[in-house]
Amino acid sequence: MILVAPRAINGRSVLANSDPTRACQLCGGALHSSAFHPRSSYAAVGAYRIDVCDRCGAGTTMPRPTPAELDACYAASYGYGAHTLIEGEKRYRSAALVRRAGLDHGRVLDVGCMFGFLLDEARAAGLETWGVELSAEPATAAAARGHRVTTGTLADHVAAHPEVRFDAIFAQHVVEHLPDPAEFFATAASLLVPGGRLVVGVPNFAARLRRLASDSWGWYQVPVHLHHFTPAALRTLVEAAGLAVTEERTFGGDTLFLALTALQSAGRRSQGSDGAGAGRATRATLGALGRLLRPYYKLGDDELVIVARRAS
Repeated sequence: MILVAPRAINGRSVLANSDPTRACQLCGGALHSSAFHPRSSYAAVGAYRIDVCDRCGAGTTMPRPTPAELDACYAASYGYGAHTLIEGEKRYRSAALVRRAGLDHGRVLDVGCMFGFLLDEARAAGLETWGVELSAEPATAAAARGHRVTTGTLADHVAAHPEVRFDAIFAQHVVEHLPDPAEFFATAASLLVPGGRLVVGVPNFAARLRRLASDSWGWYQVPVHLHHFTPAALRTLVEAAGLAVTEERTFGGDTLFLALTALQSAGRRSQGSDGAGAGRATRATLGALGRLLRPYYKLGDDELVIVARRAS
């Protein structure tokens, strides 16, 4: 799920890479055109395909969407509020990510912090909490919880706090939306103190369920997911930014992801939800499903998480 809107990062347009070259933007390998047209909440089947790199195995959404197409997708169907339907599950997963950073003190930044779920867990662990969130409503909610939140892009944060450095930076389901992931990793690396950690989570294009579900896997989400990461592709970008990978893990997707995969496998298209209209019964049902499916968090491999360290 998107945690920071991709219209710009570090002041660049979402289509900064709009040239029609056939090179993989993640590793430089050759992209091969495919007839694979995945289902998505944001586009009719057939509107977009995923081309695959022959070197790192990652996917690229084609044709590259225009800024107007992306704006229409977000305006029509994307809402952060759906995440509140599984708040308990989000907090459980966020706490696990905070533990991955291995800190017992220090300052952390969550890029795309939404309502501040991860920041709440970080503060409970004794950490100083900062966030970046482009969407005003969740940014305001996170700030109201007592976190220092910049409403805007990562570039806006850097402009407002140029001297601030962090012991850990988190980015959950962010970089797949960005036109230039390499630029994001370079910026994140520059904001870490020596020895600081970067914790990144993305949908795993190499997941078992993706192969089983074929075109219905819930985290394709073309065209808003511009990139579809494999472990090799993510490692390439992290290491190119001068960071050393210290841990690589996979985890099962959350309840919303599994529900979306099931809907799409049944031939139904989700139009998105902001969660505002959900009643107690819906929330209770999703909460119960989240607890029931919690073992899948450890058994599945839909989400790829890498922890990387800046040299001391």
